[in-house]
Amino acid sequence: MTLGQIVVVNGTSGSGKSTTCELFQKTREDYWLLYGIDHFTAQTLPAKFGHHGPLAAQGIEAVPVDPADPDGPLRWRFGPEGTKAFAALHEWMAATSRQGLNVVFDHLLMSDPPVLQDLVARTEGLPVLLVTLKPPFEVLERRVAERRMDKKIPTDLLGEDAAAKIIDRLTRLRPWFYEEVYRNAVSDLTIDTSVHGPEAVCAMISARLAQGPGTAFDELRAA
Repeated sequence: MTLGQIVVVNGTSGSGKSTTCELFQKTREDYWLLYGIDHFTAQTLPAKFGHHGPLAAQGIEAVPVDPADPDGPLRWRFGPEGTKAFAALHEWMAATSRQGLNVVFDHLLMSDPPVLQDLVARTEGLPVLLVTLKPPFEVLERRVAERRMDKKIPTDLLGEDAAAKIIDRLTRLRPWFYEEVYRNAVSDLTIDTSVHGPEAVCAMISARLAQGPGTAFDELRAA
């Protein structure tokens, strides 16, 4: 069976990765599955094990970057359930390709926790195109500031004041996300989405796919 193509679109909140993936699937003539990190963390994972929940230490926990500064920037730390969940997510992506299905996925490819390393290992031998969307940090900050951040917040689980707490936590996570998600400079395509709109980005991805398989994951394995 012919292997399906995997397209991983990496970038932080506000980079345009979800919009790009949705438009890519909609405008392609061939068959593509669509999934992403927001679907995964907000709808697949149980909220009480998320970084806003009471059992976050077992799943995905937001902890201070500097333990001596508890009110400063935050970072993610995975507990045992969070580690297994991301492994299962990546196995699903690999299984999709092995079934001959294409999948486009928006992701947060952090190196610590080792999300990037896990995905690279589990997709060995499969065709993966790695696309990085990286506008300037100030553009990301402006885009995020213009968004509604209180949608789908489980106030029944976390309390009525959850929105303010979560918005504060996300604000404190953003500097670390920017540094961590873009730490890896190896990519098949790196696009500044402050310059290129979603239609142009999708066209660039399709044009790169027409040139043949991506090589970024092979380069990372070799390194």
